[in-house]
Amino acid sequence: MKRLIFLFIGILLLNFASATDIAYIVTNANQANSKFISVLDELDLSYSLILSSNAKNTNFSEYKMILLNNENFPNPQEIPINKYPAMIVNGGHLKTWGWAKLPSTAGSSNPFFINIKNKNYNITDNLPDNFQAYNSYKPTLDYIQEKYLYDGIQTIASVDSLPANTVIGLIEGGTTLTSKGVSKTKVNANSIFFGIYDTKYWTNATKQLFMNSLLWVAGENSFDMEIKQGQNLVSFPLIINFNLSKILSENPEIISIKEYNNGFVEVTQVANSKGYFIDASSNFTLTITGAEPKQAQSVLLNQGMNLIGINSLSNMSLSALPGEIIEVAKRDVVGNYDVSTKYNNSWFNSFKLEPGKGYWFKTEIGEVTWDYNP
Repeated sequence: MKRLIFLFIGILLLNFASATDIAYIVTNANQANSKFISVLDELDLSYSLILSSNAKNTNFSEYKMILLNNENFPNPQEIPINKYPAMIVNGGHLKTWGWAKLPSTAGSSNPFFINIKNKNYNITDNLPDNFQAYNSYKPTLDYIQEKYLYDGIQTIASVDSLPANTVIGLIEGGTTLTSKGVSKTKVNANSIFFGIYDTKYWTNATKQLFMNSLLWVAGENSFDMEIKQGQNLVSFPLIINFNLSKILSENPEIISIKEYNNGFVEVTQVANSKGYFIDASSNFTLTITGAEPKQAQSVLLNQGMNLIGINSLSNMSLSALPGEIIEVAKRDVVGNYDVSTKYNNSWFNSFKLEPGKGYWFKTEIGEVTWDYNP
């Protein structure tokens, strides 16, 4: 009976693979890391738990990437690292996969500080050049000494107290890893080694680095927004990893980005499901990147006027809105508003809610929660 149960679980995991983003590999379901799962949920990335014993029978091409749990696996050679996009958390099997001759583990009586050494990839967005890895000095981490690192791995971050090392290493798809005296290794897809593995003690910066790395490996979606000269009412339909200073520097046409909070104020960061006014000096295309929203969304609306956007890549009907919303207004490029009003549960002058656009929602009572599926 036990054999039949485990076989059935394996079949379920395989059948649902096409609907999920992440193949999260563990030795058994009880080993799944709650921090990893909470981050995946926060990024709106779906996942399937894949037992390492089922690796040979799993079609990993149906997933965006492989996420390896922080544990040692009895069959690392059966996990197709180097063939598919992958994120390896800890260095236990790097030699098996042809990434390093000898990974190392470090502990310290002082906190570890991480140095960002390569800013050519957006996995370093929203991070300082130097930050504390753990909120305690007790946890350990894995790293690769320079003399053991295979050529082709790019060092993204190192540790202050361990010069010439790699604690975060990145490989672009199509790279061939080489090292004197060992066979070459072809890495077909974007992959990352992430050595700061003790999730219980992660600082916010380490969590951000992990999130950025996941999005880079999984392959972020992009969304082009046509911005016109003057005021534009917009929203951001992807699960965004939005570096405000980078966006402003790369798009000098932007004069300001403002949000509504009992009046219009300059933003310090942007969020999903909110609307913003972008003031532009000329026409341009603003490209944002992030994960495609797939999970159920929940938006809290205050009584009165709310500046809102949809977290979806598809148009949505006004009929999907809660009954307490009585008015929706959209703005055109010259500043005129088109207003749809609800009477007797029917929308007059109805229109579709579009991804990338911002809207004014008016409610007639107190706080309202809008739950919807993208």
